[in-house]
Amino acid sequence: MKKLIVSVMVLMAAIAGCTAENTASMAGKVDMNDPHLVAVVGGEKIMDTDIEALLNEIPEQARQRYASVEGKRELVQSLAEIKMLSLEAKKQGIDRSPDVKRKIDFMGEQMLARELAENTVDKITISDEEISGYYHDNREQFSTGPRVKLRHILLDSESEAQAVLARLKKGEDFSALAREKSRCPSSQQGGELGWATKGMMVPEFEDAAFALKKGQMSEVVKSSYGYHVIMCDDVEAARQLDLEEVRDTIRQQLKSEKSEETVSALIEQAKKNHPVTVNEEYFRKAGEEAQAAPGDETSASGEGDVGAGGQIEGE
Repeated sequence: MKKLIVSVMVLMAAIAGCTAENTASMAGKVDMNDPHLVAVVGGEKIMDTDIEALLNEIPEQARQRYASVEGKRELVQSLAEIKMLSLEAKKQGIDRSPDVKRKIDFMGEQMLARELAENTVDKITISDEEISGYYHDNREQFSTGPRVKLRHILLDSESEAQAVLARLKKGEDFSALAREKSRCPSSQQGGELGWATKGMMVPEFEDAAFALKKGQMSEVVKSSYGYHVIMCDDVEAARQLDLEEVRDTIRQQLKSEKSEETVSALIEQAKKNHPVTVNEEYFRKAGEEAQAAPGDETSASGEGDVGAGGQIEGE
């Protein structure tokens, strides 16, 4: 529950502007028959739109936790606790503290900056022509190397491995022996390792595995992990992936690249609209204090994003 409360606090900070706007409308007479009303805390309402706003800020996978009635009840309980603590803080005058006001203002600025960047990035579109062009210009990126589907039995000594191999050659079931004898965690799955490509395994194991044909079993293979008996269940040759197989991947990659370019351009434009001048005296004093501090090797080198003349330089 403590982790959930912290998460809700972070989410509430992330949507602080939205919550602040809703607060004014929360006060007043409470209609418990309102289908959009979720709860009331000290006279302030929690509406279904507040819950939706919080859920929208949660990553999709984590959001599944709150899909059930029990999950939503847990979320509402945590939100109610935060609101209770917030009301108590206001009652004690904590919200009037200059330090607290600075923190709230800074969180608001962070939210506005993030919203501006997200709104700008959301407008980016990737055309089918761009995707096709990228695919044809970078075909070498979109191929799969040969891969093998493997099972194995891992043992501590060569004598143990030879004994297991002998039993396998007599027809005993590989998966059953893996469960019985293998000391690899994969033993619980009958020794299954799944699909493997080159570079995923230690060289000795890889060389032996890729030398096998489908349905073939290795002799005893020694590696830094111990002694293996390997079974190859399937083999796939290298092949070129079709455009349709990688269309979504390319779209995401191009969107990511355009997003970085767009945000960089947005920052540069903001620098022009809102020039920044820094006080070099602040950095001079900071450098002196850092040099004077015992055991602190930090020094003010003058290097970085702060340029001569007090202007913050672009990269």
